Amino acid sequence: MRFKFFRGAGFVALALAATGAMAQPVVTVDAEHLGAQVSPRLYGIFFEEINHAGDGGLYAELVQNRSFEDDAERPVHWKALGGAVASLTTDGMLNDRQAHALRLNLKGLGSGVQNEGYWGMSFRQQTDYTFSAWVKAETAYKGDLIVTLSGADGRNLGQTTVPLKLKAGRWTQIKDVPVRATGSDPEGRLTLTFNNPGTLTMDVVSLFPPTYKGRKNGCRIDLAELLEALHPKFMRFPGGCYVEGQTTPRNNLHNRFEWKNTIGPIEQRPGHLSVNWGYNITDGFGYHEMLQLAEDLGAEPLFVVNVGLGHGWMQPYNQLEDYIQEALDAIEYANGDAKTTKWGALRAQNGHPEPFGLRLLEVGNENANFYFDTNQDQSEHYFERYIQFYRAIKEKYPEVEIIGNVESWGTDEPSWRSEHPVDILDEHYYRSPSWFEKNFTKYDSYDRQGPKIYIGEYAVTQGYGVNGHLTAALGEAIYMQGLERNSDLVIMGSYAPIFVNEHNPAWRPDMIRFNASQSFGTPSYHVQKIMANNIGTRIVPVSVSDNTLAPTIGHRMGFSTWGTKAEFRNLQVIGPDGSVLLKDDFVGSENKVPSDKWESFGGETDGRRRTLSQWVVEDGVLKQQNQRAEGSILLSTTQLPDEYTIHVQARRMEGNEGFIIVFGAEDDENLIWWNLGGWGNSQHAIEHMADGGKNTIGAIRGTLEEGRWYDVEVQVRGATARCMLDGKLIHEFSLPERQSLYANATLDEKSGEMIVKLVNPTRERQITKINLKGAQASQGRAIVLASESGSDENTMRAQLNVSPVEYPVSFNEPSSSVTFPVQPFSLTILRLKVK
Repeated sequence: MRFKFFRGAGFVALALAATGAMAQPVVTVDAEHLGAQVSPRLYGIFFEEINHAGDGGLYAELVQNRSFEDDAERPVHWKALGGAVASLTTDGMLNDRQAHALRLNLKGLGSGVQNEGYWGMSFRQQTDYTFSAWVKAETAYKGDLIVTLSGADGRNLGQTTVPLKLKAGRWTQIKDVPVRATGSDPEGRLTLTFNNPGTLTMDVVSLFPPTYKGRKNGCRIDLAELLEALHPKFMRFPGGCYVEGQTTPRNNLHNRFEWKNTIGPIEQRPGHLSVNWGYNITDGFGYHEMLQLAEDLGAEPLFVVNVGLGHGWMQPYNQLEDYIQEALDAIEYANGDAKTTKWGALRAQNGHPEPFGLRLLEVGNENANFYFDTNQDQSEHYFERYIQFYRAIKEKYPEVEIIGNVESWGTDEPSWRSEHPVDILDEHYYRSPSWFEKNFTKYDSYDRQGPKIYIGEYAVTQGYGVNGHLTAALGEAIYMQGLERNSDLVIMGSYAPIFVNEHNPAWRPDMIRFNASQSFGTPSYHVQKIMANNIGTRIVPVSVSDNTLAPTIGHRMGFSTWGTKAEFRNLQVIGPDGSVLLKDDFVGSENKVPSDKWESFGGETDGRRRTLSQWVVEDGVLKQQNQRAEGSILLSTTQLPDEYTIHVQARRMEGNEGFIIVFGAEDDENLIWWNLGGWGNSQHAIEHMADGGKNTIGAIRGTLEEGRWYDVEVQVRGATARCMLDGKLIHEFSLPERQSLYANATLDEKSGEMIVKLVNPTRERQITKINLKGAQASQGRAIVLASESGSDENTMRAQLNVSPVEYPVSFNEPSSSVTFPVQPFSLTILRLKVK
């Protein structure tokens, strides 16, 4: 085949025609020997309340601290106006589920309070918002409540007046009052003022925008629509560590998710503190709402239950009756008959007469690690706990599939270390791009006679850039290709976490980022979307030949630090013939970086991950003086040959770690560094960074003394190196060859399309020949996610910087051989009509 690009109205067309030239690499798609059925549940989503994913995110409520439970001393997120005195009270509460309310001593017209929302409230012109609250007067009160949508600058963006006629000491509900916005502001406020003096108490103050599918107490539309676009086959909830909770010295509550506290009218929900993620939860987005969202998305619900274990607490494993009953009741709430079961009737009362159809239940979250005799890692007697749940659930609900836990960290080979029966195992992987790339074939050799596998949580969390770059997403895509080719065994997978409010990044990266008014997907989101939306029904065998790239390295050296002040002196770089290639005694450029020989990379990015480096020269010593700097790199401008030896003296000063010697560097995203005293001054390791993705090649235990000068020597011989510390060999390694292209295929038996997925994680364009064995392609289309650099990311200002494009693929004549240019740093999906 040969190819030509044609630019048309809004798309690029690719025409393919026959040619005798061989392409590299060669992908053979064997349509004559179809494999197993693709799992119909393969791609789903995992929701956890983390990073304000729910409250202040997917849950559409705009008022923060609506029930005044976020702080026991003061009404945080609320500001008194017009001379009003606002304080918390615990007297005469609305019900026994509410612990605090807001007491207002009003001075007259304009007196009241204002709520800031979750870092602002997004108001849009000509949109209706719904206000509700409970209010009580100490003595009879007659007057008006003025509900105002305020701009950040104080502008009136919409207002309504609610007449009040309150009897003394009696709670009155203000319910579903519409307020139309007459203007727009992405960072607005809710202002509540009164026209008469008096003393009032308020509770459960709520303001909702329009919601996804118009659900009462529902979801934010843009965020739910981003989930909808994934077409998830299942939805796992509510966590995550959020399921387990965590004790604190001041609060001995478990702080776990208890579903029965999260259903019914919102004023009946007490909320709880999420110690794990550091903020109070309204539980407005509760068990019922999660089931409803799964249904609205067309996703099968997957509920995770607590097994009596959490962070810092445990229920004795022989006293689990209440926890088991809680799980059984949750199933009854989801599936029970609305007329004959207690919890099914309550579900109907809450607005959903028909069963939700819960068929997937996970027993515990990350509770089968290593310490089964203690609770050091939330694993105490997990299997004894598990089997009690399994038997009780299977006895009453045999149709429910039970998911069990295996090790979630500390091993790449988790296993079910029990004789107890289990339907599905939940594996979790948070690793580097190269780890996911290397594990493309991980499940090829798994035992097909054992339990099915669910990859419940996975994501690149090492070497992902700032908020998640393309190289990280491509590593995940390669891993997902491996899941697809093994989806007879790996029947489910879900990326984690989904959401982060940009004002509360407790965990990163996340695949959807948002603030009060905007949202966008990272490259990982786009990988999840186009992989899930382009999957067939049958696995097709694929082989790839001529598919390796020899390792290459750059030709610069330098220094770096990580959370530590460090110093360097007496640098010499010697060539293989003994000549001096680079020498610097760091004299003559006091108090500044010697700019003629060095170039600094890195600096302030987001205030959390990396901070501005402070390289100075003083008394013949190069110093990095910013203890908070992480990964800021100083590279020499000298281009070195393929072979050289670095000699330098270095020492760690203040901080938690040691120092870093950089070599084989092209730029700050393609290099090798020797990290001495890393990981809290516990290890020495070689780390290889390619296109922004980092891989640890070797690590050994080791520490560095503070203030002591060490003699460091690095012998570079092409892609091989030897690293010496005080004359002792610490590391000797060679960079491995790299696979240049990853491929898999499925057949969509309904549409008659062969779906070929190609990932090129390298910077080299791959002119790829695709042989369709036993089939001919007549037409098709290509979906391509690519960018100029693997380190490219999406941001709030450049939301589609890395995003997929689609264009038709046409043929001069039907053919069984296609030559296709696979772009650098790309995921390409070809949907070819075949016969």
